[in-house]
Amino acid sequence: MLTNCQVFSDATEFCVRGVTLSKRDDPETLREKFARVIVDDMYQFVGLLDVNGMILEINRAAVEGFGIQMDQVRGTPFWDADWFGVSQETRTAVRELIRRAGQGEFVRCDFKVYSRLAPEETISVDFSLLPIRNHKGEIVFLLPEGRNITEKKRAEAEIARKNQELRASHELILQQRDELQILYEKIVAEQRLSERLLLSLLPYPIAERLKARPDFVPGEIPEIIADSLPEVTVLFADIVAFTQFSSGMSPERLVGILNEIFTDFDVIADQYRLEKIKTIGDAYMAAAGLPEPASDHAVRAACMAIDMMDALHRFNQRRGYDLQMRIGINSGAVVAGVVGKHKFIYDLWGDAVNTASRMESHGVAGRIQVTDTTRRLLGDAFAFEERGRIVAKGMGELHTWFLCGPSPRRSSHWGDQVMPALPNAEFHGLGFPSLDRCGKR
Repeated sequence: MLTNCQVFSDATEFCVRGVTLSKRDDPETLREKFARVIVDDMYQFVGLLDVNGMILEINRAAVEGFGIQMDQVRGTPFWDADWFGVSQETRTAVRELIRRAGQGEFVRCDFKVYSRLAPEETISVDFSLLPIRNHKGEIVFLLPEGRNITEKKRAEAEIARKNQELRASHELILQQRDELQILYEKIVAEQRLSERLLLSLLPYPIAERLKARPDFVPGEIPEIIADSLPEVTVLFADIVAFTQFSSGMSPERLVGILNEIFTDFDVIADQYRLEKIKTIGDAYMAAAGLPEPASDHAVRAACMAIDMMDALHRFNQRRGYDLQMRIGINSGAVVAGVVGKHKFIYDLWGDAVNTASRMESHGVAGRIQVTDTTRRLLGDAFAFEERGRIVAKGMGELHTWFLCGPSPRRSSHWGDQVMPALPNAEFHGLGFPSLDRCGKR
């Protein structure tokens, strides 16, 4: 007995929604009455149908919520009840669910309904049917249950909307990331192009010095760059009578010839690590021992001069021409620096530069003319022919030599040191005097 229960502390009996509870009720009776109270006051819809779907009972809270009387719906088909609004499609679906439940299947689905009291308010219902069997296992009732899941559906819809927004944001971020990556790659490519252009104008160490400055902007020199270099060998080369040779030639052909010749010279300069300074018309200028010092600068310049003669000879053989070249070389101190603000150039200044230029302009076609200074630096590693004194414009008399080629004694001169790669000693048909004309054979 529940006589000590708090419910009966002040009264022997009381009524809840038509259910009378008494202290005299046995436990089973009270249990049934409590169940009735529970069912009647359940927030969700609970009812009882026969196996054919006819309404037998509905909990009180649901009846009141729908605004109907139980007598209005008792004995009517559940799917035809007009106390809640559903589509014809939903009615057909509910009838099919009742048929399946009547065969012993637990069924469940969601559908939307609206109340008679508030037809403008649509609610979502989680609906299920549970078959109820008797002691023989026969299905005698169907237990319909409906839970209002409108808020749940709204929350799910909101979550779905947020997820869609997140997916859209994610896709936008990915798109922007890809666009930024493409932009970054373009910037990197442009930067590399700028660096290549910079390196085509300036020696690598000078370019690196510029790039290391925080105020450096590609295409602009932030301040003067100038270095004093005490040991440098300067080389000038000029194609003899090129103006007459190219007279009447198309611009494309003229530039094509010079490009082919000077490209060969650039390869030679790279081989011996000379710095190409510039070309002016059909003249070519390079220097050894800068911007990084090199103790064998004179040897490198001499090797390049010899190979340049060889390259021009091979060009003549390929193209059927008979071009000749003068080369002048001098060694000494120079000033090297970058001039210009936007269209800048790395150039050299000093007496050593002017003297090297005079060695070329006062030279002889097909010969390499060097000063006493360069001659002394080269020692007996090369063969020379003494030209003697010449009068150089603006400089007076200069004692000069013709560089004929590498000396047969160069191996003993260099000992265990590695001499830069030199052309063949024979120099047959190269367009400049062979060693035997220098008197060294």
